[in-house]
Amino acid sequence: MTVSLDIDFRSLLWSEEEARSALLPLLSRCDPVFAGPHEARLAVPGTDDPQELAQGTSDLGPSDAVIKLGAEGVFALLDGQLHRQPAKPVRVHDSVGAGDAFAAGYLAELLAGEPPEKRLRTAALLGAFAVSTAGDWEGLPRRSELALLDHHDDNVR
Repeated sequence: MTVSLDIDFRSLLWSEEEARSALLPLLSRCDPVFAGPHEARLAVPGTDDPQELAQGTSDLGPSDAVIKLGAEGVFALLDGQLHRQPAKPVRVHDSVGAGDAFAAGYLAELLAGEPPEKRLRTAALLGAFAVSTAGDWEGLPRRSELALLDHHDDNVR
């Protein structure tokens, strides 16, 4: 069974030490794992390097370790292969829900049997859609609308 984990640490809910002690046993049971750099450091202390964070997270059990870098894109170690996906540049209106949208895009493509590059690309597109509108899900597209952010001209469609 595939079990995904988005670390999504909130310091108002518990301390880093409490989160770390709860998180470490879970990592060996989850695949994929999503984390921002600060969240990944809960499991892999001592580095800020996204590649090292992905490798260290993967070393704890998951074969898919996805380090979300916001506007800088994503760095991932997927089945032992390193991947880098740039973010889609958009005007940020509201960042609430971007991480959840990213994970949803990745998981949808994983369940569809798509290769890592497509999983990461769709995840990045959904994150871009999420931040370009108000609310945490209101701006998310249907699958048929994903290509709307791929147009590079200023023509109204």
